[in-house]
Amino acid sequence: MPKNNSCNKTHLLTLIGQQVSYHHQRCEIIELLDDCQFVLQVLKDDTNIQATQYGEGHRAVPVTHVVPIFDGEGEIHPELKSSGLDFLAK
Repeated sequence: MPKNNSCNKTHLLTLIGQQVSYHHQRCEIIELLDDCQFVLQVLKDDTNIQATQYGEGHRAVPVTHVVPIFDGEGEIHPELKSSGLDFLAK
């Protein structure tokens, strides 16, 4: 976790389940990764075909995005600020 930001992991975990707008798509935060990234799942009917270990596509899965929480300076990443999580910067 970047040193010059007051967010802690417990606070970030409370955001799981929150809906945000990311690249003009309605998404839900579904996971917090160890390296300070959120996993967002698109809520509309968009799907990707998930490949097996052999590269064969067999099932449709929801579209997800992995978004960094902090930029290189330790501030809230601009993409998260624009997605509706700008209150993290305060």
